Amino acid sequence: MTDSGRFDLTATDVALSAVVGAAVAVATMAISIPMGLGFLNFGEVVIYTAAFLFGGVVGGLGGGIGAAVADVVLGYAFYAPITLVAKGIEGYVVGRLAGESTRSKAIAVAAGAPFMIVAYVIARAYLEGIPAALLNELPMDIIQAVVGFAIALPLSQALQSRLPELR
Repeated sequence: MTDSGRFDLTATDVALSAVVGAAVAVATMAISIPMGLGFLNFGEVVIYTAAFLFGGVVGGLGGGIGAAVADVVLGYAFYAPITLVAKGIEGYVVGRLAGESTRSKAIAVAAGAPFMIVAYVIARAYLEGIPAALLNELPMDIIQAVVGFAIALPLSQALQSRLPELR
């Protein structure tokens, strides 16, 4: 965002967002681990990695669009608008707040993940009731964010030195 409060998207931002969006969609659809209350996917890993490496615009656009595309392809189109906004805001916040240190990245995820968590808990409560939202959705979303951060942190550190010209 510029000082005037508007976004200036560069060709690099658009291209990186498209690549990240595709990677988020694939990671969401292809890597799904059954857990007691639902499924853990690796889309969050890609969102956080992109946000750490390329900032809020790429993390937000790529994360929101890619995760929404995965919803549509997997047959959950009714969730796509919620996902677009929730994951988009999450990726943007994480990318805007994350600095170079592990601590700043952890704080960024702690600030960004609640946007995703609250959006999905509210959506699940609306669709299936408050007990399902609190007992099934909430714990899975928290696990999703924690696992996403735990994998994205070392992954982004390993990739950082290989992508200097894109930063």
